[in-house]
Amino acid sequence: MAQAKTKKVKVTAGGEKHVVYKKTTKKGEGKVGNIMVNHPTKDKGQWDTIDLTAKGKAKTVAQGVAATKKWHKDNPDYKYKGKGNGKVSSMAKKRR
Repeated sequence: MAQAKTKKVKVTAGGEKHVVYKKTTKKGEGKVGNIMVNHPTKDKGQWDTIDLTAKGKAKTVAQGVAATKKWHKDNPDYKYKGKGNGKVSSMAKKRR
């Protein structure tokens, strides 16, 4: 039997691009069937994937999209690690 392809929803919330999807493989974070959100940009560091089933109680992709938008609405000033919060801690600068 061929598995039905799950849809991935691209969302822009808080000026950031997000992809909300239902997990279908056993590798990586979360369990199969959980709703996940991914920040596909490189400047997020270790905060690339978040399990919305565990954190936001989302059971569908649509609920995951709503949870992502709600979080960014409630936390407009959140500073991500590695996003240039005034300090530049590059190894290249330390070695000069």
